[in-house]
Amino acid sequence: MSFAVARMQKVKSGNLVGVGNHNQRNTDNHSNKDIDVERSHLNYDLVNRTENYKRDIEQFINDNKSSSRAVRKDAVLINEWIITSDNPFFKDKDDKEIKDFFDTAKSYFADKFGDNNIRYAQVHLDETTPHMHLGIVPFNDEHKLSAKTVFNRQALQAVQDELPKYLNERGFELERGEKGSERKNLTVPEYKKAKDELKEITTTLEQRKSEVLALSNDKAPTIKKESLDLKDETKTVKVPSGETIGIGKLRHEFMKNEERKTGNVIIPESKLNAVIKSYEELYKANEKLKNYAETD
Repeated sequence: MSFAVARMQKVKSGNLVGVGNHNQRNTDNHSNKDIDVERSHLNYDLVNRTENYKRDIEQFINDNKSSSRAVRKDAVLINEWIITSDNPFFKDKDDKEIKDFFDTAKSYFADKFGDNNIRYAQVHLDETTPHMHLGIVPFNDEHKLSAKTVFNRQALQAVQDELPKYLNERGFELERGEKGSERKNLTVPEYKKAKDELKEITTTLEQRKSEVLALSNDKAPTIKKESLDLKDETKTVKVPSGETIGIGKLRHEFMKNEERKTGNVIIPESKLNAVIKSYEELYKANEKLKNYAETD
């Protein structure tokens, strides 16, 4: 079964322009080589309350924050979540089913963190795997901007526990990731980088497997006959000599002894044991190579 993937990154004021340009595909020159610009028209918004990320998000915060104090320059203004799964999960789903999946995930975050705090939810279908960028302004219950409390460790843990269950209850078969794992909770750029690295590693692994199998198949014993001190086995047989003696029809043909090869060979016992040992080692080596090729 596939896993539900929910990864978060913190976005400050200085990053809003770059994040907006990426999410809204405001340029055709992307650092992310997975983006197929010819398919970017397939992307769509589930929430579109933000035309200009920096201007509109900062305006929303200033209009709705309870405090009259200015927002700190280093404050987190958006907690952006990337929601996705693996390619097998999306493989047999049509456009409506994919949209329903992301819409359901968006509803979970709206219920938990406030629908109006979600300033954008953009689904990207122009990359390797369908995914959604969902931006939440971290207002607490008092409408104070506080990413540290809204998305503290307990809240992040709750999302990882609750989101797969929420999706499953609505017809999407997904597992939760490994609970209690010591793995780092990756940011969106780190997650994408990890995906690229995994793809490269997988390709390399398949190449190495092919090389190992080829090496295994090519392994054949090359033993020179001369080094084994082999001797052809012979035996003494009686054969007609062609000479006869007698009178008339009463004749007797003489027989003679002749050495003939039996088709067998004689090998010293020490050489035979060496051959047997070499064959056993070769067989074991081939088996190990095949076992390596069948595992990761």
